Amino acid sequence: MNLPETDFWSVSGPRLHVLAEEATGSVARIVPPPGVAVVAHMDGANMADADGVFEQFWRELRFPDYFGWNWPALLDCLRDLQWLPADRYLVVIRNPGRLLSSAPEEREVFLQTLMWASDAWASPHGKPGGTGIPFNVLLFCGDAELDGIRHEVRRIQEN
Repeated sequence: MNLPETDFWSVSGPRLHVLAEEATGSVARIVPPPGVAVVAHMDGANMADADGVFEQFWRELRFPDYFGWNWPALLDCLRDLQWLPADRYLVVIRNPGRLLSSAPEEREVFLQTLMWASDAWASPHGKPGGTGIPFNVLLFCGDAELDGIRHEVRRIQEN
């Protein structure tokens, strides 16, 4: 399977991506352009509940001690990241089918939170030079979960 014709470092949508683990293609499209890039690697297997999600984001994006360990606090920190300044951000989540497996009713909240954070960064309002900053999410799936995760993300993006 080839990589989709997607710029993983763009402010234009979509900014939540689903990709098969076996995808191949030009690595140049995945490697960030010059500048400071933050790439956070997370594992959905360690994010079976909300606390696991918060722990992964707190650790990988070095959230401050005042992080509130709830969904609004996650969104607030994702929209801020002043302690981790960069020209672009990419959150890579492996095993997304296992995300919130013990709390499936919270998956939509989680995906919507990522979408809102991505939208906030893409907006040029209040950004240096009046230019949006890419904040993208890559859900890296096995074949068995690919269609289901794509459908779930598409539903969030359409709302």
